[in-house]
Amino acid sequence: MARLRVKRKIVVIGGGAIGSSTAYFLTRHRFFNRATDSVIILEASQVAGGASGKSGGLLASWATPKCLAPLSFEVHGQLAKEHGGGRRWGYRNVYCAEVDLEAQDLDQRVDQSHSRETEDPDNERPTALDWILPGSLKKYQQIGTPSDSAQVNSYLYTTSMAKLAEKQGAQVIIGRATKINYSEDAGRIVSVIYSADGNTIELEATDIVVAAGPWTTNIFPRAKLLTPRGHSIIVKPSRNLSPHILFLKIEPAPNSTLEKLISPEIYPRPGDSLNDFDTVYSSCPDDYDVPLPSSTGEVEVDAQTCTDIWNALKGVSQQIHDGEIITKQACYKPQIRQHEEDEEVGPMVGSTGIEGVWLATGHDEWGMQNSAGTGLVMSEMIFEGKAHSADCESLDPKHFLEAE
Repeated sequence: MARLRVKRKIVVIGGGAIGSSTAYFLTRHRFFNRATDSVIILEASQVAGGASGKSGGLLASWATPKCLAPLSFEVHGQLAKEHGGGRRWGYRNVYCAEVDLEAQDLDQRVDQSHSRETEDPDNERPTALDWILPGSLKKYQQIGTPSDSAQVNSYLYTTSMAKLAEKQGAQVIIGRATKINYSEDAGRIVSVIYSADGNTIELEATDIVVAAGPWTTNIFPRAKLLTPRGHSIIVKPSRNLSPHILFLKIEPAPNSTLEKLISPEIYPRPGDSLNDFDTVYSSCPDDYDVPLPSSTGEVEVDAQTCTDIWNALKGVSQQIHDGEIITKQACYKPQIRQHEEDEEVGPMVGSTGIEGVWLATGHDEWGMQNSAGTGLVMSEMIFEGKAHSADCESLDPKHFLEAE
């Protein structure tokens, strides 16, 4: 006699890139039955309201962890091809480089347009990188090419994944998850409690995926996370810039009136369905100064930090200097612990050891890059009991969870 298949009631807690990608792949898994199974994205405020709507959107096969990053990079490309991601969420292949620059105070500097071409001693500057001030480039080290690097508009990618999941039968509920109910022996999931509009509501569940980013600990306390805050601005430049994502080290030029500057990252972006003109996204190093608020809607933006990013950018590019800021923002990331740049620490992807309770969190700076791969392997784990597209043993939450 054929074994009856369990009807799945899956609740994905968190409407960021990880949660939305997971819902997308769950609704497209060959074992998903739209007539009997359900997938719900339970989001506290709005889809892509946190880091998934405010990150740079870099994709790279050379990212970490090595067990997941190449798969996720490949899947991102497939998604963009299938769903028109170029226009829909700004997908395109890019160059990446680490760059040392000397900044000038262009508001005080006299016009040197006739002499600048002979000032730059670095012959490694790509021809297309003509938007960096001549004479300012001191080192250019390429770390990524269009064959292994790409970008997306993080907000548009995340909201698109959620909408595509809805199209296949998923449901988005705006409500804050407050409690997970377990069986009497605490061995399996029973339901999720959430609050919305002053009401307390219970959702029965066979599975929950906690993909709440930095808020994961609030709903599953054994998953301890640091929650660094990052600031960014979006600029409309005076003209379109080439697709070069730059990781900067900036010092004031010897003859500059500028004081010590921060070293932001620069992400030129193509026009997309959000903006019909090219933009520049730029972010600065994270801080741990302000505790995590209760929701994405309560994240404080420090105006001075955004000004510091702007001042640094204005000193290295005339086209950015002559542009205008259109967005100032901040967000928090889920971090398992502080680590070196290329050190692999997580994320947590897999079962908690409690039947039906899964984690997909702790992605830190590579959340957008690894969102597609995480969604794919989570769908395999839930419907098949094991990931087949990647070996995720090193990401098993058992390596990171605190003891009960």
